[in-house]
Amino acid sequence: MAQTPGGWQNLCTETVPPRDRLAYWHEATNRLFPPTRLSRPSHEGFYGRVSWLEFGEVTLANIVSTSLDVTRSEREITSDDDRWYEINVQIEGTSAFRQDGREVAAGPRSLVLYDSRRPYEMRFKGPYRQLSLKLPRETLRDRVPNIDALIARNISADGIPGRFFYDFAAALCDAPEGIPGFIASRLEQHTLDLLATALLGVGTDASATVNRLSQLDRIKAHILERLDQPTLTPRSIAEAHQISLRHLYELFEAEDEQVARWIQTHRLDRIRRDLADPLKRGWPINTIALSCGFKDFSHFSRRFRRQYGVSPREYRNRLSH
Repeated sequence: MAQTPGGWQNLCTETVPPRDRLAYWHEATNRLFPPTRLSRPSHEGFYGRVSWLEFGEVTLANIVSTSLDVTRSEREITSDDDRWYEINVQIEGTSAFRQDGREVAAGPRSLVLYDSRRPYEMRFKGPYRQLSLKLPRETLRDRVPNIDALIARNISADGIPGRFFYDFAAALCDAPEGIPGFIASRLEQHTLDLLATALLGVGTDASATVNRLSQLDRIKAHILERLDQPTLTPRSIAEAHQISLRHLYELFEAEDEQVARWIQTHRLDRIRRDLADPLKRGWPINTIALSCGFKDFSHFSRRFRRQYGVSPREYRNRLSH
């Protein structure tokens, strides 16, 4: 494994003997993405090369490989990797994808979204090149309320708005210097926004009604505008929208998090982005936390570590080196 100064990491099976290449590829890709099982008739002729880049909570991988079957079953799914959606951007070759009883064939300039929390199968019949992105689940759900209706669908990148995301992702792979740390957080948001635009442009038969989605969007916007207010609570939100507390909870039933947890998750995400912002490098961490609605620094620090696996100080120091 090699890493360039700009942040790209590279791995290729040519560095190991032919008989070990499939196992080597399996181990490497399982470190990069939620674990899967790989299979093919023989190790002979297998080849794989991947370059990947991490910015914020987004991972972008540029993958070139030969024919392969990829399976993620219940045994590979753990609570440690349930935070992600993934999307494949087919550049060359073809693939078949199956999840939740839906199967889709993807050719060049196709996008396919899938959920790492549930089993799936992918089949590649010949050499292919694919961009694969791992994306923070909650952040993407907030941008696309009906996102689960788009799982395992062939989303074309030939027309607007899919083309914007396709061209953007492909262009990132043409930047060998990687992404400077001081713009990583902003680029993360651009990636999520462009993907959300592409997904929202796909017609769906989502079971949620337009009225419910519209009301939920208004409530989420209300919350995001007031994240810095310690007095923001489910009751104050319900009163502001003249609905019962029970109805507020019902609106969030289809979401992965109930409303109080949703508030906390977004406060933590805002703080994470502030810690990564070079313009706020001189701000004390407790000032950032308190300005985003947390009342108690110790409580915030524990929640941040639980959410991101490191302390706020460790997270900031990691980005400054």
